[in-house]
Amino acid sequence: MAERIELGDGVTVFQAPLWQTNSLVAVAGGDALLCDPAITPDEIAAIVDEVRGRRSFLAVTHADYDHVCGIPYLPEAEVVAGADTAAKIADGSAANGLASGGAEWGVEWPKELRVDRVVEPGELELGAFRVEAIACPSHGREGIGYVLLDEGILLPGDNLSAITIPLLGGSLHRALDAAERLLTALDRYDLRHVVPGHGPPLESERARQIADEDLRYLEKLDAAAREAAYERLSPGYALVHVYEVEPPRPDTIDFAIYDIRGGNARLALREHGLAGDDG
Repeated sequence: MAERIELGDGVTVFQAPLWQTNSLVAVAGGDALLCDPAITPDEIAAIVDEVRGRRSFLAVTHADYDHVCGIPYLPEAEVVAGADTAAKIADGSAANGLASGGAEWGVEWPKELRVDRVVEPGELELGAFRVEAIACPSHGREGIGYVLLDEGILLPGDNLSAITIPLLGGSLHRALDAAERLLTALDRYDLRHVVPGHGPPLESERARQIADEDLRYLEKLDAAAREAAYERLSPGYALVHVYEVEPPRPDTIDFAIYDIRGGNARLALREHGLAGDDG
């Protein structure tokens, strides 16, 4: 079962063993705000028990299956997400991710996903909660982050993790933009904690250190891929050149099995018009 981490001011994090996946529950008055409840049905049920009898809001950071799998278990909650996340839920992509992810880890979830309210970056009210939505897509693909303004909590999705490096699945340049926006957010808001999608909750100073490291890493990936394109390296040598960029930290084993370093190098090369060597 998930580990329970109390952050004070009515904020609790439930951390699942797989990928140290974080689900947040905040309560204020008769209202509850949840973010990305996950992962297994038993773990989700324990989170749902925390908010039973309260008016509930479910904020989704992005459409990966470990972040949307809790939606069907909260039929009365208002589900909130950004436009690109809502589109992946509406077109069935997110439900397909549930099926493939469940097959990989031996888990089954209901597939009835939904978004009740599409939000844009900016301030919004979710019942008793004042929230600022931030444009910071996860994995360079899609999604937003949330700042709980009164509680001093930043929810950056799958950014700012202490247990893995940035995992690129979309655009390197979107990931760079997200890293820069998160650094701005860390300076702008009075934050007690940052709760990334995976890994330990962070105090602001540690989160800023990770944000700086990740931004430098992504910039070096971009520069190395640009150099490979300029020098017209063959696919194999191009991949070696970009792979030489040192990640800022090691991955835990449940992330390392996906060869994130190699995948990032290949994506950076594709972004500069080079295929890399998939052999």
